[in-house]
Amino acid sequence: MTVFERITKSPEVLGKFLACLPVMEGPWDDRFHEQFCAGCDAENCDACPNEEFRNNHGWWLTLEAGKERDA
Repeated sequence: MTVFERITKSPEVLGKFLACLPVMEGPWDDRFHEQFCAGCDAENCDACPNEEFRNNHGWWLTLEAGKERDA
């Protein structure tokens, strides 16, 4: 089994792999901001009403292909 085959075995495995990467931001952050932050009235992001999707690579992996700008 190759490394590629192992990390793409399922969305959950790939999400865990992506979460381990030492990156400040990724395409999942851009999509989160576009989808949730643009219309949010919260004054403080520490109390984000969409926290379950924030920095959630697994959520991003479930999005339909073609919806990403860079995909």
